[in-house]
Amino acid sequence: MIYQELKRRLFTRYVLFSIIGMFLLTAGLSIALIGGEKNLHEVMKEEGIYSGEMTEDKLWLGLKNVRDQKSEEIKYQPIITFIQGLVEVYPGVLFSEKRIQDYPDAYAKNFYGCWRKKSIALIEKIPQKDQKKAFKELNKVKTPFVKYSGCYLWNLGIDNLKFPYLIIIFMVAFFAAATYSDSMEDGSMEIIYATKLGKKMMFLRLLPIMIYGLLLTLVATLSTVLILGSVTGFQTLESSLKVFALFSIGNFTLGDGILLMFVSELLGVLALTTVMGWISYKTANTSLATVMGIAINVFYIIMALFIKVPWEFSQLILNAFPMASSQVIREVSGFCFDMSIWRPYAVMVNMVVVFIGFGMLLNYAICKKKI
Repeated sequence: MIYQELKRRLFTRYVLFSIIGMFLLTAGLSIALIGGEKNLHEVMKEEGIYSGEMTEDKLWLGLKNVRDQKSEEIKYQPIITFIQGLVEVYPGVLFSEKRIQDYPDAYAKNFYGCWRKKSIALIEKIPQKDQKKAFKELNKVKTPFVKYSGCYLWNLGIDNLKFPYLIIIFMVAFFAAATYSDSMEDGSMEIIYATKLGKKMMFLRLLPIMIYGLLLTLVATLSTVLILGSVTGFQTLESSLKVFALFSIGNFTLGDGILLMFVSELLGVLALTTVMGWISYKTANTSLATVMGIAINVFYIIMALFIKVPWEFSQLILNAFPMASSQVIREVSGFCFDMSIWRPYAVMVNMVVVFIGFGMLLNYAICKKKI
């Protein structure tokens, strides 16, 4: 019976074309990044000269050569970009110079002291109840940070990955809309209910949706990682996530950041599976379920990406939308704590709660059905 359900939903042209389309999308985005860089091999070789730990000696060497000697050598650019992050990320907080020529020696010679001072200033801006937790996380950070050649490509690649992940949530919502409603519309649901294990086997209909979401997420993630890794090498993934989000917490690497996105997206797919399963069952109408699924996702996009929500409770509500899981990397930077845990983790916890909550609602709706 499991095989028959998988065959009915997964072994279709729609699923095959979805997977191919997702591969072409993510591969195209990655290839566009690589193709946009001229003399990439030479650039990578130059960047590798001062890769590894970003010690303050290295940072001072780079600042001195670019600021004082007006050097345009490629090997110093990753160092300067690193120092610029101190000023340009959360602009106006302690440091506000607009030109590299105005940077004082301390931005390089005492980079980590300046970074910590700005981190403290940012922590003091968050709600007081979260400050103790934030300072505890700050004290766990190990320095110096690590940066390998090709980081800028991975930074862009990670940022680009948000778009395929967003598309996957829409595709899963569309795919899941017919979970139960298709059988209700053609009248076959009554026959299924009449079978010996009809009600108990109803949850098997959620399995193809989960597998579908998993396949799309794997394709999007692996195609990005393998294509970029084939150019930069995979050592770049050992770079500190702070080259992407300087004022993030913990000692994550770029590889850890991608894994965080991947796990969050999968949890979002699971949450969306039970949400759409419940909607499909309750509406008994595929078209209406599809519209409702799309509306839920569009509402999140409007509220989270285009409207700044002022209330903390509203943020907690938004964190429970499955679409939030696809954008979790947006929440990595800064010291944001919801439910007393780091916001990316809060989003992931919410996905588990939504998955279980709507799973229980769906189970109740199925079990109360009288044959």
